[in-house]
Amino acid sequence: MKMITILILFTILLAACAPGSGQPTPQLEADTSSTVVAAGMPQTSSSKLNPYSVEALRVRTYGAGDLKVEYAWENQPEFTRYYITYPSDGLTIAGFVDIPVGKGPFPVIIALHGFIPAGKYQTLDYTTRYADGLAQNGYILLHPNMRNFPPSDTAAAGRDDLTGYTVDVLNLLAQVRKQAGQTGIFKNVDLSRLGIWGHSIGGGVALRVVSIVPEIKAAVLYAAVSQRYTNASAGFTVFDLAASQASFSLHQGESDKTVQPAWTKTLDQQLLDLGKQVEYFTYPGQPHTFFGQNDALLMRRTVDFFNAHLKKNP
Repeated sequence: MKMITILILFTILLAACAPGSGQPTPQLEADTSSTVVAAGMPQTSSSKLNPYSVEALRVRTYGAGDLKVEYAWENQPEFTRYYITYPSDGLTIAGFVDIPVGKGPFPVIIALHGFIPAGKYQTLDYTTRYADGLAQNGYILLHPNMRNFPPSDTAAAGRDDLTGYTVDVLNLLAQVRKQAGQTGIFKNVDLSRLGIWGHSIGGGVALRVVSIVPEIKAAVLYAAVSQRYTNASAGFTVFDLAASQASFSLHQGESDKTVQPAWTKTLDQQLLDLGKQVEYFTYPGQPHTFFGQNDALLMRRTVDFFNAHLKKNP
């Protein structure tokens, strides 16, 4: 009970300025519950790999069970939204998928939300506007509610340096691969044109995913948690950005009180030192979640970046 009280107080202290939509503001979790231990994940490995390391995640298998399209949620002129569930390490993970109208094939983007207290989180959270904006521009959007974000299942708490969340994303991607080209909502996916978008904690998860999935060609990182979980602090490989084949687009509000702007500046330099293609934008006066004209500018730059890297040349 004492630990729960500490976590609640810590979360309140980390609250940032709310977006104009009135939805809960993404925050950072306390270190003691930075994510959850992956249910069923072994604590030791016969190969002596740390089970939370990039190396261990690369050799795991994903996609057990079946993704279910529960129902068509909403029809828009440019896309249809579907509510989905799928298994991940014994948990049921929920989320939504936006499928553009048309014949395709369509490139695919994984969109990852930040941390919002479970009591305030909704499936159509603040990231919906970014997902929908990309769907309107001809992208299939995969938006999982990572574990511990209702209505997805909850797992036991414990620091694992974003591993549990990463496993949820990798299981979703494996499910889409299984159904690609078959009759159903993923008939027209083109996984040869794969991107990822992540905000805050979701940006940290995106960095783990690009370390493991070399097929990802483009990554947009919006106020990403990039320096809190490091190889040095963890004692194992949290990120292996040298192995990534992606180009990167970094976006950071200069008045962010949740993710230090210096973290994104450091990430930019780390990527440049690795010889990666990277663009880096700062937004004066913007908090952790942008608003107004700056939010529209972020969306426009995001679409332009993905178009440049994932749309086929005419």
